[in-house]
Amino acid sequence: MAYRHRPEELAGPPAFACTTLYVVGGLYGNAHALEAVVARAAAEPSPPEIVFNGDFHYLDTDPGLFAAVEAGVHAHRATRGNVEYALTADDDTVGCGCDYPDYVADTVVAGSNLVVEQLRTVPDDRARARLAALPHQLTANVGGHRVGIVHGDPESLAGWRLALEAVDPPDERARAVTGFTGPATTSETVVDWCRRAGVSVLCCTHTGLPYAQDHTADGVRYLVVNNGCAGLPNFSGMRCGILTRLSVDPHPPDDGLYGITLDGLRVDAVPARYGHDRWHADFLRCWPPGSAAHANYAARIEEGTWLTVDHATRGTVTAGPGVS
Repeated sequence: MAYRHRPEELAGPPAFACTTLYVVGGLYGNAHALEAVVARAAAEPSPPEIVFNGDFHYLDTDPGLFAAVEAGVHAHRATRGNVEYALTADDDTVGCGCDYPDYVADTVVAGSNLVVEQLRTVPDDRARARLAALPHQLTANVGGHRVGIVHGDPESLAGWRLALEAVDPPDERARAVTGFTGPATTSETVVDWCRRAGVSVLCCTHTGLPYAQDHTADGVRYLVVNNGCAGLPNFSGMRCGILTRLSVDPHPPDDGLYGITLDGLRVDAVPARYGHDRWHADFLRCWPPGSAAHANYAARIEEGTWLTVDHATRGTVTAGPGVS
């Protein structure tokens, strides 16, 4: 069982304030995606804050690759994901710490556990201590808007209740492809989490498929943004990662895939264009055919997922100028 927490833990003073924020989840050890995120941030009119909200390590079992990701992430802000939690846990029965729901295939669960079992041999004591010191979640002030940053959901580090397939109204394709079995996460649940946390936006990752969806109650709007994976392809026919950009600048970014303006805060999903060939070569060096990670991730790295931008734009969220 992964680390549990409560929405109220987000209700305290913000950890920091900024006018533009990048939330980057699921790098999965892709150092080239890390470079792409930092390069995109450097091109902003004013430098944004960057928060890596977990699972920045995972497929980086090469010590040099692990060290590059570790150094790059800790040059910015970070929170732990289930992988970092598993790397610092004294109990090696934690496995990958993913807390997979029952509808995920046993072969996927077993493969993920084997990946983290191998990854546990890579960090030294100093790296483990650095990962163990990271918070599980953060609250940010983005131009006066309170934004909650979690890994899974507001109740669990590795929670799945903000997965695309879990949230209502149902996306029947997502539920069919994933084999989802309830309970579903209602809009009332999301609003309750946001109110208890004192935030208008919840940024998450962990569950693999990106989307953004707004919820309205008593005339107040709340937003959930799940960036999917920054280090893996997320959409059919698109070999790039996704990150979440939040800004007081009202203009959608030119490469925005989908987004929404929420009471003066602009929130967009934007690509992390890491270069397929370089990442593919790193992946094969660490995880050749026949390995656990190759079985779980090779097809996604090569082909993407079934997901389209239409599936990711929920509620009143709309496609952006970066959709060709």
